[in-house]
Amino acid sequence: MTSAKLRTNLLSAIPALSEWPLEQLEALAIDAEERDLERGEVLIREGGSPDALYFVLSGRFCVHVSDTADPIAEIGRGQPIGEIGFFAGLPRTANVTALRDSRVLVITRERFEELKDLSPAIRDAIIVSLARRLSASIKPLAPAPSLARTVALVSAGSGCPSPRFFDSFREVLCRTSRTVFVTQTDVTENLGTAPLDEHSASDWLNGLEAESNFVVYVADRALTDWTKKCIRQADAVLLIAIAGAAPELNPPELFAFSIHPSSARRLIILHPARTEVATGTSSWLGPRNVFMHHHVALQDTLDVERLVRFLAGRAVGFVASGGGALGSAHLGAYKAFREAGANFDILGGTSSGAAMTAALAYGVNPERVDEGTHNIFIKNRAFRRPTLPRYGLINHKAFDRALRAEYGDVLIEDLWRPFFAVSSSLANHKPKVHRQGPVWQAVRSSGSVPGVLPPFFSEDGDMLVDGTLMDNVPLAPMKTLKTGPNVVVNVGAPHPTKYAVDYNSIPGARELLTSMLNPFSRARLPQVPSILQVVMLSMLANRRANPELSETDVLITPELPEQFRFTSWERHNDIFMYSYHQIASLIQARLAENDPRFRGVIVASQE
Repeated sequence: MTSAKLRTNLLSAIPALSEWPLEQLEALAIDAEERDLERGEVLIREGGSPDALYFVLSGRFCVHVSDTADPIAEIGRGQPIGEIGFFAGLPRTANVTALRDSRVLVITRERFEELKDLSPAIRDAIIVSLARRLSASIKPLAPAPSLARTVALVSAGSGCPSPRFFDSFREVLCRTSRTVFVTQTDVTENLGTAPLDEHSASDWLNGLEAESNFVVYVADRALTDWTKKCIRQADAVLLIAIAGAAPELNPPELFAFSIHPSSARRLIILHPARTEVATGTSSWLGPRNVFMHHHVALQDTLDVERLVRFLAGRAVGFVASGGGALGSAHLGAYKAFREAGANFDILGGTSSGAAMTAALAYGVNPERVDEGTHNIFIKNRAFRRPTLPRYGLINHKAFDRALRAEYGDVLIEDLWRPFFAVSSSLANHKPKVHRQGPVWQAVRSSGSVPGVLPPFFSEDGDMLVDGTLMDNVPLAPMKTLKTGPNVVVNVGAPHPTKYAVDYNSIPGARELLTSMLNPFSRARLPQVPSILQVVMLSMLANRRANPELSETDVLITPELPEQFRFTSWERHNDIFMYSYHQIASLIQARLAENDPRFRGVIVASQE
């Protein structure tokens, strides 16, 4: 049992109790019951009787109500639990579950009534703590994954992770934050041979968390008591795999899956050196439902630094909108930010934005992507091959061949950097985020302009069309994958436009046919926007001008001349270079002004 002195010290750490006289804190701490809970154990059940008040002596808890998918609060060391129902005399309003092996001080209602007379300020102090928690809980929450302060490194499959990874991971983490790595040897040196399920072990480990930004638990290869303790103590599990090893699940992984939801699992695949793309990733992902996977080359620390930025909530994203031929402006923005010092950890886009970011995720430079645009739309004339208008206006076979020639048969999961594309599902009436499967199919789905190209049909029967219809600037999907700053490029942002066209001058079928057969008459046809341009403008008609940004996001809306249109594929290089020079000047000016958003993108990507 914890000594009364230790309990008193823990209670004095609560801001509302920090100025209490020592004798009052001792009165609160003495003769109170203690309770140990393992990770996942429920302390309070929604609807239960409010018969006790709790203080966290060590560990951490999450608060969850039955009608919400995500926790509404977390409760750490020294904080009270269950005060709402306790003071109001109402049934418990939420479930409270241990996030790791924890211990609480239990104050029954009878004991509280005794203390209330001795220390009248106790009720006010606890209510102050409650108010602070409620104030934090009603702030708007970004739909992003919660950050882990404790992680367990667990070997995946049959391989044995290289010590080089652990050394690099330790070096990068310790460079940017107060980090403690804990092994079985460390526990033995500090606690001797005491069983790991005793509260002294949990107290010591939870104390390390209170003193550090990160605690990394290095599990054994086998499912030992120490491995189980690592997994129970961690907020998240990093499954460390060796490229080329057998990917079958091992016992520590199975135990981790029984403890942690998929949202708390990341797969790290180690490679000796960085190649153009990885291979075999799907065999690792197949039996593992993980939140995200990361490829790490051991030749340097670049990929480890990217991984740490994801874990620390500093990963930098690049979000690209739809916009037809104007999508080449994304290349200009990317080039300008890279030259300014930004490193992008994850890329995603819609329609032409998906096409550009997919190519950039291969690791090639913007000039090579611009060359690919030329190959698809100019050399292969992929959008200038009409067909019988049964399934679409354009021969999709030619377009598909051009896409496959550029992207090959590479899978999204084999790209070195995380990437996603967004299409619109007409089967589910929702945006669809593509994070696995052939890259060319994701690009094709995301750019399936309705009426111009046939929809893309997935193997599971989904009918997918252009992502512009439902999510033209996919910042929301990006924020579900990470926290941290983003560069958001919205090309062709809507603005009032006039069209000097006499409606009565538009010819009928017979007149049009006659004019098309005569070159001189064809030149005199009214300059009416093409079918493709009308379709593109129609898809963009109901979109919001810009997405909702956080305080760290940078929004870029290139101001392109009117002669650059959605169908100006022949001007792709002009659009690329025009936006590059414009945005490079903008970045230089904003950095000179010390704009926190622009400077934040540069700094975060280099930490």
